[in-house]
Amino acid sequence: MLKNLTDPNENILWQGKPHRFLYILGNPLIYPFALCWGLFDFFFITKFNAASFGLFPFANFFILLHMAPVWYVLFSPIYRFFNWYRMNYALTDKRLYFTSGLIGLDIASAELPEVQDLRVNVGFMETLFKRGTIRFGNRNFLRFIENPYEVYKLIQQTAMDITTDRQFPNQLRPEENPGYRTKYKP
Repeated sequence: MLKNLTDPNENILWQGKPHRFLYILGNPLIYPFALCWGLFDFFFITKFNAASFGLFPFANFFILLHMAPVWYVLFSPIYRFFNWYRMNYALTDKRLYFTSGLIGLDIASAELPEVQDLRVNVGFMETLFKRGTIRFGNRNFLRFIENPYEVYKLIQQTAMDITTDRQFPNQLRPEENPGYRTKYKP
């Protein structure tokens, strides 16, 4: 599917998806928080209704709004379950692609020379499933991917190859160059 989105002279170097269970689960630390929030609201509304004899029905509506974190925790895995089918990541010799979407296909890309502050995070749950997350910039990431360190090195090497080629095109390079050893040849 991603092959249809790339330029004709663009080659896919790596393609992946997030781990299904980890992606659908999301952040497991939010579940105990939402459980406590929901229990508090349930306790509060039952005591309030018992004490007021149902004279304040708008309070029930307020509690339903107050339970927004609980609704988020309940409906986020459902959203992520259906969204997972459209989640794809791809590294080409020019950019990174991200696809997602529930109703339509959302596509985002990042030019490789613009990829900065690249870092790998491997949390407890990711360690159990031998996965990791590659983050760059403020909001971009490749979540729960297999072999995160190898993909990290591939992104770094490809980004350096492209940056070097833009600064020093192949036609202007001498036969013997003691500088960077790049393999990018457009």
